[in-house]
Amino acid sequence: MIVCWRTVHVPKVERDRFMAWIEENRRLREEHGILFELVLGRSARQNPAKTLQPSDPESGEEGDLVVATAWASHVAFDAWIETPDRDRLTDSGVHRSVEYCPITRYDVVGGYLNLDGISAVAEFPKEEP
Repeated sequence: MIVCWRTVHVPKVERDRFMAWIEENRRLREEHGILFELVLGRSARQNPAKTLQPSDPESGEEGDLVVATAWASHVAFDAWIETPDRDRLTDSGVHRSVEYCPITRYDVVGGYLNLDGISAVAEFPKEEP
């Protein structure tokens, strides 16, 4: 399995549209092998004082998100890049309204997913900052 990591600058006025676009295209991406897609925004709530503190974000620009996607293999990801469906998806107003940084691929070399734990919290309301 591989995980792809990409910073995306999404202007605040486009955030709701961008998130809807991600959800609208979920089925097609899953049909082409995506295992998960998570959109991450830097939390205002960071580590308590007794833990290691994060460095300043690389980009102080408001609107930067990180998109993490997982694929079964490099072959599955490469096939998605080559499919004509991908070109159709990227030719949209929402896609053109955001700025994408390069994708970095990571090989999964260890770790775990607690699927029962994820399912248990899936229905809880989001915590406000």
